[in-house]
Amino acid sequence: MSVYPIKYKVLNKETGRKVSVTRWRVQIRKGGESISKLFDDESTAKSWEEQELHRINTGVPQNLIFDMKYQLEMPDMRRLLKDYFDQYMSKQAASSLKTNQNRCLSAIPSIPIYLKDLGPKIDNYRYKSTIVDAMMGRTFNKDHVEFGNFKIDTVDFWLLIAYMDSRRKSGIKDNTILREISTISSAFEKVYKLYPEQFPNSIMNPVKMLPKGEKPKAYLGRKRVLSDDEAVQIAEWMKLKANQEPYYLFVTCLESGARKSEVLGAQWENVNLKLWSIHIPKTKNGKPRDIMIPEDDDFREWLKANRLAKGPIFKLTAWNFRQYWVDALKALGLYDDPDTRLHFHDTRRTALTKLIRQKRSNNFQIAKEMGVSPQTVEQTIQNMPDRLSEVFAKLRSGQALNEEEIMLLAGHSSSSMTNAYFGDRN
Repeated sequence: MSVYPIKYKVLNKETGRKVSVTRWRVQIRKGGESISKLFDDESTAKSWEEQELHRINTGVPQNLIFDMKYQLEMPDMRRLLKDYFDQYMSKQAASSLKTNQNRCLSAIPSIPIYLKDLGPKIDNYRYKSTIVDAMMGRTFNKDHVEFGNFKIDTVDFWLLIAYMDSRRKSGIKDNTILREISTISSAFEKVYKLYPEQFPNSIMNPVKMLPKGEKPKAYLGRKRVLSDDEAVQIAEWMKLKANQEPYYLFVTCLESGARKSEVLGAQWENVNLKLWSIHIPKTKNGKPRDIMIPEDDDFREWLKANRLAKGPIFKLTAWNFRQYWVDALKALGLYDDPDTRLHFHDTRRTALTKLIRQKRSNNFQIAKEMGVSPQTVEQTIQNMPDRLSEVFAKLRSGQALNEEEIMLLAGHSSSSMTNAYFGDRN
């Protein structure tokens, strides 16, 4: 163990002459370690020697010191999801703010990853007991580690599989798991922007590495729409209440296909009583949209009588309305069977289905008017049970089908695809 000076000469590029330079070398041979390091001044060298001797005397290996630095500097999943929410998801529509906040800051980071599900792979994530207890100064539960505590550069598809298994054990459905996995994937896609110094070339997205069949499949079986009788019964039940706001909300969503949160958040300054429309500056997908006020005399008179310069149109809250909705379904005998029970969001599908059946617009125009994607319109058409009734009626009567009907019958999205299979085949 020693700290000693080293003198040597270097070329001064400005003067072209060699000058003498003194540096200080620390050399330590102790406890099976051999360390040598060079410093510019003596005080720094002696300070570092003292620090290293203390480490060796207390029995801490040098590689664990490097791991301590790694533990301090490398973001974990909890930090990644928080940064992703702060910089991206928090700027989305206000209607989804609380959901995104809960998902990123609470739900996903707190999911337990059970050690028995990872088995010997736990060593891949730097969670050996010596590191956890001695270096991080804290202990984890003996049977699991929270997902938020894993460092982002160690997350792989095995960890995600363990995450999904943990969620399924809690009875969480695949659609919820899929949304959480999608959030994790989106966060990894922004790593290069969130941490440009540490990951200038980004980082591998573990969600994209999931083997085929491991990622949950979205449940697309929800096809429920309100029948005319159901819509009339619910509207009449709500209209009998002293507070008419639930009725106004229901008919507005049923006619326009707007989301409940969008109508409840509508402001007086965006109401046009000349055109009988309400402007929604930012929908759930982040785009503006105009919806028409239903041709209901009572509702329109109420809007005129209660008109304000600004502020929310409705005093009703989402939680208040939920109670009205559940009470209506129970009173009308539409609540007991969970498989056929109406969800309020079914009003949006009902409005979309009604617009499709009117056949006044193509799929892209319908998508723009309803604030959905063309794929959603196409999927709704495919789920309509009576979508082929008119085609079969024409076939039975011997009438010729037009191009659109032929495409529909063939199950193709374009005439070129239909022609490729059936064109010019006699």
